[in-house]
Amino acid sequence: MDSPHPKTQPVIRPMTEADVPRLAEIRPGFVSTTVLDVERLGGGIEAGWRLVERQLERPFDKGAGYDFDPAEQRNILGRLRRGDGLHLVVEQAGRLVGVLDVVPEEWNNTAWVWNLMLDHDVRRQGLGRELFTRAVDWARRQGYRALIFETQSNNVPACRFYAVMGCELEGIRTAYYTNDDLARREVALFWIYRLA
Repeated sequence: MDSPHPKTQPVIRPMTEADVPRLAEIRPGFVSTTVLDVERLGGGIEAGWRLVERQLERPFDKGAGYDFDPAEQRNILGRLRRGDGLHLVVEQAGRLVGVLDVVPEEWNNTAWVWNLMLDHDVRRQGLGRELFTRAVDWARRQGYRALIFETQSNNVPACRFYAVMGCELEGIRTAYYTNDDLARREVALFWIYRLA
């Protein structure tokens, strides 16, 4: 039996300047029951790190941690106005539910993925894979050698997604957000998807 109110399908389309203030409609927070703790090995020029997945006493809930505040909206608008990147939104039933924001890093022939985010309501429908694939296809057509992604060690769901999509963990920065990232258990992780 058909539902009297069929759910509208999400539509992926180019971002416009009018979409930028609407990005706040997206609820891209996450919940993780584990964290990737970063352990330092050695010191000096022979220092290294390893990641160890550990269960949390209580789940980490990013909630509204990504709020597309006015400062972030200005940053996205600036990237959109450059006109050299790939900027897409996902819209469903008149509400924005996803965003892809990619710009070239010409100096090293890569493309930086600033945002690949989906609302809670549209996850596990293949939209993340679709946005990822569109970023890869665009970057390949532009001739870039790789896509670069950044996420956090407490966003284990995103780390798993990037790994499944074929990305490799390329680097760790233990003081990227604050000088206390290790103690906060929120360390910047950088992923690469090689195109050439």
